[in-house]
Amino acid sequence: MNAKNNAQIVDAQAPSRTKKNSLWISMGLIILVAVIAMFPLFFNFGDKDSEEPFAGTDSAATETIQEIDPNYEPWFEPLVGELPGEVESGLFALQAVIGAGVLFYVIGFYRGKAAARSDKREKEQ
Repeated sequence: MNAKNNAQIVDAQAPSRTKKNSLWISMGLIILVAVIAMFPLFFNFGDKDSEEPFAGTDSAATETIQEIDPNYEPWFEPLVGELPGEVESGLFALQAVIGAGVLFYVIGFYRGKAAARSDKREKEQ
């Protein structure tokens, strides 16, 4: 009887250890993401002679095409035309928000599914 009670005590302590470990892992991953995101801010690896050191791939592709074939004619024109920098930046931010929303919805959905399975198992026992 005593061994059974000890086993129950050990099993009761396991979830708290798991939560503590997952907290440290989560915090470590958040710090790692922050360091990766801030890395380019402290070490400028962009083109120092350029007006925009971290220009997008669109402008780099346009420059490369002009160097290879100066007579190149685009197949079509953009629907909207040239947008001001603020609008372009806003559209990029909107795209990032939509992507983050979809990503975190999926993560939350699967975490909710896992929690429901866990609750179901606990009720069955």
